[in-house]
Amino acid sequence: MRKLMNIIKHWRFDKKMQLMVSISIIFTSLLILIFSTMSTVRFMKDQSTELLQAQNNTTAENFRNSLDNYKKMAIAVVLDTSVQEFLKIKDFSSANYFDSKDNANDTLSSIVNMHSDLNFIAIVGNQTDDYLYKGEQNIYYSNFIQTYQKDYESCKPISSGTMRVSFNNSYFKGNKYSMNIYFPVYDTSNLMGELGLLCMNFTDPSLQQITENNPSSNLNTVVIDSDGVLLATNHKEKIGSHTNYSSNILEDSGQFRKNKRIYFFQKIDKWDFYIVSSVSAMYLYNGIITDILFLCFITLLMVAANMYIVKRIIKKLYRPLENVLCKMDSVASGSLKTRINIDHMGLDFMKLAEGFNSMMNKIQELMEQVKLEQHQIEQIRFNALQSQIQPHFLYNTLDCIHWQAMADGNTEISTLVKALAKYYRICLSEGHDIISLQKELEHVKNYLIIQNMRYDHIVNSKFEIDQTILDSKIPKLTLQPLVENSIYHGIKIKEGKTGTIYIKAQRARQNIIISLADTGAGMSQKEVNNINDQLSQYDDSFGYGIKNVNKRIQLLYGEEYGLQYFKNMSGGVTVTITYPYLTEIKKDAMRGDMIYV
Repeated sequence: MRKLMNIIKHWRFDKKMQLMVSISIIFTSLLILIFSTMSTVRFMKDQSTELLQAQNNTTAENFRNSLDNYKKMAIAVVLDTSVQEFLKIKDFSSANYFDSKDNANDTLSSIVNMHSDLNFIAIVGNQTDDYLYKGEQNIYYSNFIQTYQKDYESCKPISSGTMRVSFNNSYFKGNKYSMNIYFPVYDTSNLMGELGLLCMNFTDPSLQQITENNPSSNLNTVVIDSDGVLLATNHKEKIGSHTNYSSNILEDSGQFRKNKRIYFFQKIDKWDFYIVSSVSAMYLYNGIITDILFLCFITLLMVAANMYIVKRIIKKLYRPLENVLCKMDSVASGSLKTRINIDHMGLDFMKLAEGFNSMMNKIQELMEQVKLEQHQIEQIRFNALQSQIQPHFLYNTLDCIHWQAMADGNTEISTLVKALAKYYRICLSEGHDIISLQKELEHVKNYLIIQNMRYDHIVNSKFEIDQTILDSKIPKLTLQPLVENSIYHGIKIKEGKTGTIYIKAQRARQNIIISLADTGAGMSQKEVNNINDQLSQYDDSFGYGIKNVNKRIQLLYGEEYGLQYFKNMSGGVTVTITYPYLTEIKKDAMRGDMIYV
């Protein structure tokens, strides 16, 4: 990836623009394609799901109506007076037997004639083992006598009642699947007395549609009971077996996915049956795939067209910039008279071309100016040499005065001149800002000599210096401003105008601490605190000299170093200078900052 990015960095700008715009077009088109595909898939899936769910609900509603009608029919039959009288007769030889049987037969015949989907209806008595049978098929073909008892016992009651339902091909010698309704007949005058059994066999339209559906069809609908046993399915050999998805049916209606199929289920109201329809998930997407492929084709076609158009546009827009680049190459080869024709250029490229032409004109002017100013460089160098000679002239002059005073026997003038010469020699220090502590102390001593001769020896001085730290480096003119403050703001304003300055220098681990104490007039603690608070602030109103010293130390070594003032209990003020013990400080030519050694 990094190697590829390095390659792209060296491409021309128009090529980079083409790449970026192409990536943007592809990325945007891809997002639109993904969003459109997801929306289309979701819409088509929702539509198909709603359609299949509605179809499943319709089947459930139809089957519920059929069951309700069958139950109503069964109740009407068992409550019929002729059926009750027939089942109550215990003696076949009684005079009422044949009349009751004829009346019951008429009732059954009427029911068969009224319901076209009723294959047969039969009533079997418990006391006389007599039965009544009416139907489109005769009793021998239906095989009723041999079948009903076994089929009845294989069913379980529905909804905690007495009615039982089955769907099989037990009747009609296995040639026909039909729905069987069994309803016990109780004595209406004695509810605990069971008189017989009502048997009805139907060709139910809902179940027939389910069983006759093509097994290879993607859509499959079944009827199961609350235990997951198949009541009806197009795979007739599985009727009566348990399903493997009954544990997923936890509510009255809904859907779930299993084994790459989507299942829709709906409970038949007031009955222990579910209508379950399933469809292959891929079947739902078959119609969508064609639309998605077409959408992908259109998207690819649009991306290719847009990329071609963008390439042509960028190439045309890049031509003015390419012209500028060609002119710059010409300048790089040494042709400083190269200029760009600003005709037929856009406003932005026109400004670029005008800037280029103006730059080239300026370069030519500067070239001429450089030629004219070459001689000034030599003059500048000469002046620099003179500035180095002048301090030496000062030293030599002061030395002449010193030796002349010595020749005349004037030792005071000789001492003063010698001290002044050393004072300025250290002040100049050959241009160095950092000097050794030894030279700084020598500078202070010369300063004290000059001030004592000026003010009639009002200042005494005592030095206590650790000789091992004399080679340490310190900013030039660090001590002299502090000594000057002690003289002018301490000793001179003191009554008697005399005093002593104590200078002590010692090493504390990696640092050097110099304390400068005086016996001057001193300050209050509030004044001392005010000085310490304002040491790092520039203020013309007070003490620029000491602030200058403190700021130079902090800039050179860090904020943790610098000055600190204290009030002496015996009078006067003490100031401490803290800085690191360093024997060499040089400037890094590459970074422009200090290296401490």
